Amino acid sequence: MLSLFKSKYYLKDLLPDDYVDIHNHLLPGIDDGSKTLEQTNILITQMKELNIHSAIATPHTYTTHWDNTPTSIKTAFDIATESAANQSFLKGYASEYMLDISLIERLKQELLLCIHENYVLIEFPLFSRPMNLYDMLFEIKIKDYKIIIAHPERYLYFHNSMRKYEKLKEYGVYFQLNLLALTGYYGKDVQKIAERLLENDLYDFTGTDIHNEGHIQQFTSNPILLSKKNKIADLLQKNSIFNTL
Repeated sequence: MLSLFKSKYYLKDLLPDDYVDIHNHLLPGIDDGSKTLEQTNILITQMKELNIHSAIATPHTYTTHWDNTPTSIKTAFDIATESAANQSFLKGYASEYMLDISLIERLKQELLLCIHENYVLIEFPLFSRPMNLYDMLFEIKIKDYKIIIAHPERYLYFHNSMRKYEKLKEYGVYFQLNLLALTGYYGKDVQKIAERLLENDLYDFTGTDIHNEGHIQQFTSNPILLSKKNKIADLLQKNSIFNTL
């Protein structure tokens, strides 16, 4: 239970006991997250200490950088879950897919890895709006996927207008907040956008996007805006729909 008398709150203070993380880079050696099984073990141990109950692994699939496949991801997941401790924490695997033409081609050849049922995690380029954005989203939607947009607060080309975010939501996608954005980790501009999206109830889910131990430290070292703690706590509860494995 949250104390009524605390003057500072950290992300660790707000995580519910059953919190399941749906965005992270814990699998060893297949993207810009954990590099070795030893690092994976350390990250999982530290996430448990934050009171994170479990996680669904979501390594990148991005053709020009990390050209992962269902096979490469399953192999890394099997390596990561050889120990009973990791097996009880990592409840499954999916991917964070980059929205580009190669993803649309991939759709024609294989099923996408989903977080749960048909929820699929999609990221955009950080600095340039994808060409044919809505056309590509449509191609994914007609395959009956429910699209979760990873960290929308980080896409700089949306920052000048809340209407751009609202239009995207009206298209029937879900927004996933990167929790680190609330600590200022990605900069003040990203933090302000995250707080505005939160205030306007545009987020649906949350994720840690943990890649390394430095990310974990943010959960206990940088306080969040006190006035937003109740909205953050309520939003964190929405991940409970994924806690079914």
